[in-house]
Amino acid sequence: MLLYALKYLYFYFKAGYQHTVYSPFIYELYTLAIQDKKEYYAFSELENLCQELISDRTQLEVTDFGAGSKIGSNKNSFNKRSISEIARHSAITQKKAQLLFRLVEYFKPKTILELGTSLGISTLFMALAADSSKTQIITFEGCPQIAEKAKENFEELEQENIEIIVGNIDKTLPKTLISLTSLDFIFLDANHRYEPTLNYFNQILEKCHNDTVIILDDIHWSEGMEKAWKEIIKHEKVTVSIDLFQLGLIFLRKEQPKQHFDLRF
Repeated sequence: MLLYALKYLYFYFKAGYQHTVYSPFIYELYTLAIQDKKEYYAFSELENLCQELISDRTQLEVTDFGAGSKIGSNKNSFNKRSISEIARHSAITQKKAQLLFRLVEYFKPKTILELGTSLGISTLFMALAADSSKTQIITFEGCPQIAEKAKENFEELEQENIEIIVGNIDKTLPKTLISLTSLDFIFLDANHRYEPTLNYFNQILEKCHNDTVIILDDIHWSEGMEKAWKEIIKHEKVTVSIDLFQLGLIFLRKEQPKQHFDLRF
């Protein structure tokens, strides 16, 4: 934790604000979405759900796929964890979840793919920002018991446009991608290791288009994640990348020059 804190301090002092951004596309995105401080209608409803989960002491038999991940890897083990513990330590933070909401509201994607459902909090933030009549959301979770709880949460908030796929992502992702024409918005929050992260990125890239938005969670979580992030932003198809420390944003816009931004969030 100390090393992570030191990394953040180093990042904070080198990162910029909107006045350091000279790209009109990034400037507008940063000021209207990333730095937006509005309290959207859905935030209080979702916060209430989060508090319910944090207070829930129900025990689940969890399939742990390793490396701080929610899915993936063949080295799995089984253990008991309370919903409260999962909500506190494995679910997305409120700050990042609200950013996902704003990004979906800003870009208005028609097809959203999420790798790493957990209890479905991040999924719901994206779902409530989207137009339910026009948006398809597909999310992946490795543990059946956690997936069932996520489904309950989706039903509680009456979100019917979410499809949850349960199982090892190494097997479920390739099969699912075959059936999809293209992807507009992708949130990678699965196996937080170097090789799986690159694997996921290269697979989903085949279904991306010029305006696809790709978001990676915890890009500074480990040396492996940082290595994967550095390789991804160098990829020939990636034109613009934004490091927010907690999250990384990737764009494939051919009309943009190759640029990288470290921005405070």
